[in-house]
Amino acid sequence: MNEKEKKEYLERYKKAKEKGVPFFPDIIFKDVVVSLVIFLVLVALAYFLGVPTEARADPNDATYTPRPEWYFLFLFQLLKYFPGKLEVVGVMVIPGLLILLLFALPFIDRSTRRHFLDRPIASVLALLVVGGIATLTILSVRESPPPQVAAPVDQAAALYAKNCANCHGPGIVVPAGTDLHQLIAQGKHEGMPAWGGDLSTDEIDALAGFITSPNGSAVYTQECGACHKTLVQASGNPQELQRVFEEGPNYPPHQKQSTPAWKQTLTDAQRNAVLNFLAAPDGQRLFEVNCSGCHGFGVTFTGTESQLRDIISKGGQHLSMPAWQGTLSQADLDTLAAYVTDPASNPAGKTLFGQRCSVCHGNTVPTAPDLESARKIIASGGAHVTMPVWGKILTPEQLDALVNYTLTASKGQSAEEGAQLFVSNCAVCHGQFGEGGPNPANPSQTIVPISSAEFLKTRDDLTLRSIISQGQPNFGMSPFGSANGGPLSDDQIDALVAFIRSWEANPPVNLPAEVAAGRAALSGSQVFANVCARCHGANGEGGIGPAFNTADFQNRYDDQSLLNVIDKGREATPMIAWGDLLSAGQLQQLVQYIRTLKPIASAPEGTATPAATPSASSFSGQVLPILKANCQVCHNSGTKLGGWDASSYSTVMAGGKGGPVVIAGNVEKSPLAQMLQGTNGQTMPPQGSLPQADLQVILNWIASGAQDN
Repeated sequence: MNEKEKKEYLERYKKAKEKGVPFFPDIIFKDVVVSLVIFLVLVALAYFLGVPTEARADPNDATYTPRPEWYFLFLFQLLKYFPGKLEVVGVMVIPGLLILLLFALPFIDRSTRRHFLDRPIASVLALLVVGGIATLTILSVRESPPPQVAAPVDQAAALYAKNCANCHGPGIVVPAGTDLHQLIAQGKHEGMPAWGGDLSTDEIDALAGFITSPNGSAVYTQECGACHKTLVQASGNPQELQRVFEEGPNYPPHQKQSTPAWKQTLTDAQRNAVLNFLAAPDGQRLFEVNCSGCHGFGVTFTGTESQLRDIISKGGQHLSMPAWQGTLSQADLDTLAAYVTDPASNPAGKTLFGQRCSVCHGNTVPTAPDLESARKIIASGGAHVTMPVWGKILTPEQLDALVNYTLTASKGQSAEEGAQLFVSNCAVCHGQFGEGGPNPANPSQTIVPISSAEFLKTRDDLTLRSIISQGQPNFGMSPFGSANGGPLSDDQIDALVAFIRSWEANPPVNLPAEVAAGRAALSGSQVFANVCARCHGANGEGGIGPAFNTADFQNRYDDQSLLNVIDKGREATPMIAWGDLLSAGQLQQLVQYIRTLKPIASAPEGTATPAATPSASSFSGQVLPILKANCQVCHNSGTKLGGWDASSYSTVMAGGKGGPVVIAGNVEKSPLAQMLQGTNGQTMPPQGSLPQADLQVILNWIASGAQDN
């Protein structure tokens, strides 16, 4: 642009400026267009992106920190400098004055200059206002309090307050040797309910831990409750718990957490209190979780308490193995050595291990660094079984409880074994706590409590043994002693007596159970299910007594002969004379029901007899109670011996370290069936084979598809 063009442009601009631009419609039109564009952009953003909203307001949520939007944070911060009654100054007065100043600005500043350097007062005031707003906003963001987090709740204390404190007050003194977990689960005294039906195993464990160590529960809540939202298991592995405290932030699950070094931050008393909470000093419970995998229900020990404490506390190589050189062939030695070196790659050694080693090692296969070392140890024998140094793992209170229980259990048949036998053989008639109830054969009759103080004081141990061994046929009780045709050995009867006698110190019941008058007599099928199935199987497949669902049995007896056997019984067998207890009509119905049991068709000579199709057993009603009574001592959610948990259908089917233990529909290949029958060289449970009726229930369940029914 030359000088002439520039001069002409300035003259035109001057004239246009003197004339001006009409506010309406020119300026208004431009503002409307721009406003419309902005409005459409906002509508599009709202439609396609949406407006983020928070959760619905909840006045009960103490963790929510209310905050205004970012463009109001300066005002939010300003209120902090005007507390109490001065709040109105920050909210109303100052913002009101600023707004009035904006309205008054055109009348105060009438200068025609536009550049901000030519208007120093207005420019400085504007910068001060903008700077103040920015400063207050930054301060508000930096001083923003973190969201309120509710303090961790001591869940074990809350459980105790809800379920126990009303009767027991703020605390309970537990006598030494008390199986606290079982006491809580089953009730037993002074009207205390059986909490096992209302509380989970973890909750009962946490209650046991709180009762024995309330301070430990409080420390656990303070130190661990922020991450561990659910209750822990009091049956936790003490070795692993000690490792948590020893390693602190280096413990693998805690490496990504801001975990303190508890060995330095907690005192010895606090650590012991937490350990007593996590694994309650309950001798029987500690023995079940940590010792029964190798020792079964108890140990044989004839020394003093101090000697036993020394053995448990020091651990180490406390058992001697015989030198198998000369007893086993070289081939067997090589097979065993290969198996303990690498069990998965040498399955052939499993049977030999079960025959020769499992009596001491149980299911735990010892490990060897190499084949030559394993061969040498097996051949030469000697002290080699290493027990953990429990003195460094257990708290003093836990060690005392474990020593006391082990010493008591070693003095005779373990009451724990008796408890298992009672559940399997007696509870169906006498009740879980010996409380009695309606007679299964005749509901109008009452079975009196055998756990009352009166009953136990008037029967000595010899009387109890005789009743169990010989039965009471006139009351419908078959003989249980092996000398009288029953399933129990003398040692097992002694264990049962020990368990029943353990009630005497604190009888669970005092009065007989009430029986509704005029109840209808049981039908034939009900009599079979309540009475006969205990010996003959739920589907007549046999057990202690003969099988009914075979062609041989069904053809051998006509209806009258069968009725006579039921009526008169058989001497020297558990088959008592049921004619003294059942009516003639019930006897007839029972015979008719036995005839409905499908027999196995006889096969022509020289051909295999096809197996009967088993009726599906109920997992929850039949199989799980058997597993609970016989397997869950070692195979529970806390110990998982062999990696297998027998606590529920899902864990049973999940299998263990060696893979599935149940092959649905295939009894022969199911490891569970093999172990229970002893077909793989080892029989489980270690205390003795299952009663035939219980074994058949599990086999039928597997054969019928192992359903979750």
